[in-house]
Amino acid sequence: MAMGARHRITIGRRILHREGCDSHVGGQVSARSDDGRGFWATGFDYFDQGGPDDVALVGWGLEVVLGEFPLSRALGFHAAIYRRRPDVHAIVHLHSPYVTALSSTGSTVGMYDVTAVCFAGQQATYADDGIKPHVSVAEALGGGRVVLMANHGAIVASDSIEHAVVEAVTLERCARIHLLATAAGGREIAPAEVAAGRRSFRPLYLQNMWEANEARVLAAEPGLAAALS
Repeated sequence: MAMGARHRITIGRRILHREGCDSHVGGQVSARSDDGRGFWATGFDYFDQGGPDDVALVGWGLEVVLGEFPLSRALGFHAAIYRRRPDVHAIVHLHSPYVTALSSTGSTVGMYDVTAVCFAGQQATYADDGIKPHVSVAEALGGGRVVLMANHGAIVASDSIEHAVVEAVTLERCARIHLLATAAGGREIAPAEVAAGRRSFRPLYLQNMWEANEARVLAAEPGLAAALS
């Protein structure tokens, strides 16, 4: 079933909720609009709330172009990232438990799980000092895909809604395994295996994970499936 950005954001938010990535009312899933007017985004609610009509088009000046919702201050760094990175087409901002715990250590996700190879060489860290503008997190992200924000959570920037959502789910899993493995004295995957895994693992994993989780969401919520059809 072909779906527009508002429909895919709705599905993606449900997947994040089911996979333990809810962020109370402070998380967002956004996507660059095809017409260049801005980006599609969500407001202050849990990831399992709302539908396509609750996804609004936000302009580059953070004005609501289409739809209506209270504007989150965090959408400022979505806009900043999209401006700096034409290759980024979707962003997930989350405060999931294990990602937030790991962010407090100042560390990035280690290569303790095979799925972590998706993030090899693509992570940065950022600490808000209460003085610099919050949109400076876009500078910290640089050309990477993930920035872990100390005591706050993470931003995942990717090339599609599907990939951003799966990468966010994977980041939370890998953060949990990182914390467990380091506590147990575990060792990371060998660098050569990481390099090989990045070439072969990521292209198949992201799409297959999206399709599997999309099917689970639609099977669990027949009403949502009908609304999206």
